[in-house]
Amino acid sequence: MSSHIKNNTDIQLLATYGTLRDDDNSGALWTKNFIKGISHATTGRIVGYQLLGHPIITYPFAIYTGNPNDSIVVRLLSWPSKEQFEEKIEQADIIEGDDYERKIVEAIVENETKLAYIYILKSEISLEKDWKVIPSGDWLKRHLK
Repeated sequence: MSSHIKNNTDIQLLATYGTLRDDDNSGALWTKNFIKGISHATTGRIVGYQLLGHPIITYPFAIYTGNPNDSIVVRLLSWPSKEQFEEKIEQADIIEGDDYERKIVEAIVENETKLAYIYILKSEISLEKDWKVIPSGDWLKRHLK
């Protein structure tokens, strides 16, 4: 995954929905280090996406559906400087690996739209049947069986 941020230097928000959320409760080893130094975090929603969870695997995937009835809860994270933000994007590229791709999305926060980067499952990746939609779209309310 390329960590170079092209032509979108004004975007300095990262929409996180799973183990990169600042309020993640999964115990993922990378969360605490990743969120270190954030300057602000707020809750928003992204429309046209579903959140998928697995009963054994401890991180989710977001997929684009394009359906306006689908949405996921995100935490929009920012860091004090552009340089720190770019460092965190590079770190997120490594954490997310080859199964995810970074996209630009519109996040709705208190009736305002903000542009942010998000990592979603690459469309060419097929998931096994044990991956289920998290109906609330909220990782903190995943309760999978």
